[in-house]
Amino acid sequence: MTTEPIYADFHVHTCFSPCGSREATVRAMVERARAKGLQAVGLADHITPQPIPGCGFYDGQQLETLLEVRAAAEAVRGTAGLELLVGLEADYTLAGEHCLSPEIVDVADHVVCAASHFHLPAAPEPEEPTPKGRAELMVRMARDMLNIPAVTIWAHPFDCSSMRPLGPIMAEIPEETLAELITLANAHEVAIEFNGGPGQLAEYREAMAPFFRLALEMGARFTVTADAHHPNDFERLDLALAWARQLGVPDKAFLTVTEVRERQQRKRAAYLQAKGFNNTQENEP
Repeated sequence: MTTEPIYADFHVHTCFSPCGSREATVRAMVERARAKGLQAVGLADHITPQPIPGCGFYDGQQLETLLEVRAAAEAVRGTAGLELLVGLEADYTLAGEHCLSPEIVDVADHVVCAASHFHLPAAPEPEEPTPKGRAELMVRMARDMLNIPAVTIWAHPFDCSSMRPLGPIMAEIPEETLAELITLANAHEVAIEFNGGPGQLAEYREAMAPFFRLALEMGARFTVTADAHHPNDFERLDLALAWARQLGVPDKAFLTVTEVRERQQRKRAAYLQAKGFNNTQENEP
């Protein structure tokens, strides 16, 4: 049995995200996480290197915001009572290969990345609004995202409110294609997320069961999250964890906070070296 905490949530939003509630201050989210019994929490507000034309959601969500989140986290770290990471949720769907920058990666403890935010303005659309057309778009976005260096966690795979019902879409994706995506995730050390937000929907859980079972068979690593946008949202973490347990995910398959840090340090170093950027965190323990 592992001695590291697995009851950790690395995908937590605060009021620094446009979708975060005003009550979701860094202090409030950390306090609720501690009360929930978490041993580690990872803040992951929405950040992109540049505003995205046609999508006001990301106006003002650049590096400066990430630094503000980090400052707010430092102010509560001494009394947090848990291990606190400050990362971000990047958006491959809208920003593509430019969803990260050296300056952002340099200061992030971890990177959660979405490839299915099709509900936002300016997001790509399927060639045809059919289950097959939507499946092809979702697979392409996921494949390309998994090839982006410095991504730690695949956020809410295949979930989007504009892509429902999901069952007919997932039925159009062959098992060998799902296996290809999982192979990419494993090769690039990207954990796959059980998200208690869409996980509230039985249809999403049922549609995704074959994918998660295959990922487990292929040795993937996982995280669980409430994807909280309000302090009360942490209750969804119980659902996400129970869902993973129901599918047979053992303790050893969940990434620990130590592994998240170590993975991101490796990814950060390789990414910044490739970009010719001076890594200011290279001497971290």
